[in-house]
Order: sequence, then structure tokens, then C-alpha cells
Amino acid sequence: MTDAPLWACPVCGQTFVSRNMPHSCQVVALDEFFAGSELRGLFDLYVAAARENGPVTVNATKSRIALQARMRFAGIQRPRKRYLLANFVHTRPVENPRLERVEFIPPYYYVHRLRLAEPDDVDGELRGWLAEAYQVGIQRHVDDPDWPRQREPPDWVSRPAGAGA
Repeated sequence: MTDAPLWACPVCGQTFVSRNMPHSCQVVALDEFFAGSELRGLFDLYVAAARENGPVTVNATKSRIALQARMRFAGIQRPRKRYLLANFVHTRPVENPRLERVEFIPPYYYVHRLRLAEPDDVDGELRGWLAEAYQVGIQRHVDDPDWPRQREPPDWVSRPAGAGA
């Protein structure tokens, strides 16, 4: 399955692991995305940390940027005044005071959100989380039966509407 070709949106050209995945076709250049923000350098550090694990495609749209190997595994939302709201995806939840929120996406994906305000925030701990997220991005969890997957989230994890109690 991880050898299957990626599907490309015929409108915007972004690629996905399966056809017709929901996304924004409002693709923008990175300079446009960061216009008026002083946080581009911090974003570049975040991307460099992700690229320590292998090739990464950067998909910028009007409201967010996604980092992609085969599937999207990390990203940021539109920059705030003093910080970036970053995220990464694992197949298990991480409990850590740096994380503002962990959201469960069935069947076993966990989106972890944290603030990046200064270069020191892109540290060894974050690099470790991105290394694991990159493995999810290359879909190692699909081919490796021993890859950790947690299908039942703990009580402290947020669940989107309709994801069960």
C-alpha cells in the first residue's frame, strides 16, 4: 500500500494518499503566507527539523501549511503575532506539558498541537516527536505490524464531534 502512487488534485496539484481527500485548493507561496510576520525563520527551523528524517513536501494554503512525506504528518496554522501554532501526527498520544492539545482522529491518529515562539522551541524533544511523525508520514504504521497504534484514546485526549465518547 505504501508503494501506491499518490493522487494529485486536478485543480491545485497537491498530492494525497487517496482520491478526493478534503483540502483547500487555495495554494499560496510561502512569502505570501508569511507576509507581515517575523516568524518565517522559526518556520524554516521547524521544516529543517522535519527534513532531518527525509524528504518533505511543504504545502502552503491560505490558512495553513502542511508538511508531507507520503501523507501529511505535521504543519502550522496561520502565524499569530508572537508564535506559530504547530502540529504533528502520531498513532499514539503523547502527554507532555508543552502540548496545548492532543486530538484523536479515528481510527488511531493523534494530532498534537504546541506553540513555537523562539528558536529554542525547536529542540531535541520536538525533533524526536517529528522523527516519529515522519514515520507516520511515510506510512510505516501501515506496513509494520509492530508499529504502536492506540485505538482507544485516554480521557485527557480531545475527540472531535462524532468520534464517540
